[in-house]
Amino acid sequence: MGPSKSVISLSIEQVLLRFYTNCSILYHLKSDSSSTKLDTTFYYFDKLVSGNIKVMLYYNEMLSTLSVKSSQRSINILLNKLLSWRRLEYLVVDREFKIQETSLKVQQFADIPDEVARGKDVRASFPELIGIEENLINIIEGKEQSFQLKASTRVLEDGSYLYFDLYIFGYKEHKKIAKLVLVCENVTSSVTAHQILVQAANENSIIANSLATAHDYIQQLITSINDVLLVTTASGKIKKVNLAAEILFGYSEAELLDKSISTLTADEELLRQFSQLPPAIKSEYWHQVKVVCQTKKGLKLILAFSCSTIDTSIKSQQAGSYALQDFVYIGRDITEQQRTKYRQKAQYALTQILSESTSLDSVTQKILQAICESLEWDVGELWTPAEGEKETKFGAEKRYEKMPFLCVPLLCCPVEEIPVLRRVGVWQRLPEVGDFIESGARISFNPGVSLPGAVWQSGSPQWITDIVNDSNFARSHLAKQVGLRSGFAFPIHASGQLVGVMAFFSREEQPPDEYLLQMMAAAGSQLGEFVKRKYAEKELQEAEASIRVLYEQEKRQSEELAQKNLDLEQAKLELESANRELQRLASIDGLTKIANRRCFDKILESEWRRMTRDKQPLSLILCDIDFFKLYNDTYGHQGGDECLKAVAEILARNARRGGDLAARYGGEEFAVILPRTDARGAIRVAELIHRDLKAREIPHAGSNVSKFVTISMGVAIAMFDTEFSIERLIGDADRALYQAKLEGRDRIVFLNHSNLSQ
Repeated sequence: MGPSKSVISLSIEQVLLRFYTNCSILYHLKSDSSSTKLDTTFYYFDKLVSGNIKVMLYYNEMLSTLSVKSSQRSINILLNKLLSWRRLEYLVVDREFKIQETSLKVQQFADIPDEVARGKDVRASFPELIGIEENLINIIEGKEQSFQLKASTRVLEDGSYLYFDLYIFGYKEHKKIAKLVLVCENVTSSVTAHQILVQAANENSIIANSLATAHDYIQQLITSINDVLLVTTASGKIKKVNLAAEILFGYSEAELLDKSISTLTADEELLRQFSQLPPAIKSEYWHQVKVVCQTKKGLKLILAFSCSTIDTSIKSQQAGSYALQDFVYIGRDITEQQRTKYRQKAQYALTQILSESTSLDSVTQKILQAICESLEWDVGELWTPAEGEKETKFGAEKRYEKMPFLCVPLLCCPVEEIPVLRRVGVWQRLPEVGDFIESGARISFNPGVSLPGAVWQSGSPQWITDIVNDSNFARSHLAKQVGLRSGFAFPIHASGQLVGVMAFFSREEQPPDEYLLQMMAAAGSQLGEFVKRKYAEKELQEAEASIRVLYEQEKRQSEELAQKNLDLEQAKLELESANRELQRLASIDGLTKIANRRCFDKILESEWRRMTRDKQPLSLILCDIDFFKLYNDTYGHQGGDECLKAVAEILARNARRGGDLAARYGGEEFAVILPRTDARGAIRVAELIHRDLKAREIPHAGSNVSKFVTISMGVAIAMFDTEFSIERLIGDADRALYQAKLEGRDRIVFLNHSNLSQ
């Protein structure tokens, strides 16, 4: 479309043309050579060149042909059609703001439609103009080009809203008085759409902020969990781990994501099966599943997992299938707890064997088997000086002399006597270690050589984490062939004499366990005393036989024989007393299977010395089952025994750190020793015990404080100064326990120096 040849000069129409120019939408008047026609359409504005309007065609709609001399009515019809496209209406007012002319439907924009009439003040129907009269006068006088009022509002009869924009222009036709043109444009649709978009954007922003806040909160919760958290897909791929899992296993989160859970444990299938059990089957007695896990460095750990499944928001693509499931595992490291149980089990088995055995011939094999099975080690050996032999050094010369079995006196003499160690007993769990066992039957060790020789030379327990790479372990190549990795050994002492060495080996790499070595050293002393007692019994039997022979042969010596018999009877009584003392010294309480009072006293004294030396806190908790006599009266002594066992189990489960000890203090009283534990930590342990007992819900119909079994606890902490003592620590804990009972029982009372001074 080329430029126009002529533009019809109009009055009000020119004003509207100017309005359309500002709104980027114009109409165009064009005349041809035959007759002047009004070819009018709507266009997008391009540019204005030399007074002619150049536009791009928007609609191919031809309006009615009008001549230049067309009537005002025809022009109005044309304008109404032009204005209706944008839903526009207009008014013309004079300098006094009186309405001079209106379009057909302009009343719909008026606040009072009846006031829209010729000669009426426009401000009555359009109150938006009140207060801007000065601007309107400036437009009439040509000082301002135009004025706009955006998004004015009207409330319709049906309660809906009408929004419109008001455009104000001034115009002067020839030499007539200047007037104002007010153009009203209905923008309800665009304003409503804008409001909807703004509301939707605000709602989306609120939702996004809520999701972000929830995500951050969940991340903080996961990070703060002290237990291990693993989330896997149905195929076993790890999706999420928490900080506790990274620390325990030694992997970073990036190293574990999308890896199979078998990287951490070979018991993946057991965890998955347990997760999918119905809740009714997951009873309180099997709420966790214990599995063996492996750290990045290869260290074996035992974790107790609680397992469950959750439905994801992603659906399976297979027709008719349910939502996919993720597996959630929350685990707690119970390695040390299990080790403590193994130690207690081994100690109990050893004590039971020594108390029940009647001869040396059967005790060795039983002890080796009991220790291996209790600690889950694979090979046990007993090494003693070669039966009837000892090697004596005189410079480079060597000779052998006969010596008693399991008895090597350690005498100070100028001659260096070196016993040759030979294996006299062995037990194995697996046939795979057969080559290692067979080689031991053909080998003897001098003191200092290999693990048995090192223990014999030092007289103290020894631990080798990696026997394959230990330069002093003589059978390292055989250990490598059968897969043995770690070993420990302890001496057997009898009245200050070293009589043998017991050594044990495992196919798993085991880190040093100082507490186990101490326990085995004590067990070695027990075994040595047992050997001494059995030899004494053997000597007693031989002496009795000699006495009988002498009595038959020489009646003259009857008085001497009678006296010797009395001496032997006295020795027998002493041996029996020693046997009773050995049984009394057993540190395990027979009913509750936790440490007894004697063990408590011994460990408390040992920890007291150690904490005094290291300047570390030592806490003590004394517990008393509330109204236990009424419990026995209600449920009988067998029920009382079961109650004691349950409480002891809860105490042992919460005294899980290395050095912690749960013990039966006497009757229904228990005690917990907590080395290197401050007041806050001791109170935390007491709260865990209180919580677990409450969760156990052991019925107690005779209690005056609850329908379930409860305990009162007194907590005290040692302050290592010149005035403090073990007796004072126990006294503080006992006073705290007494205070807990006075305050109504079923509570925890902490007593420290400040409490006492007050």
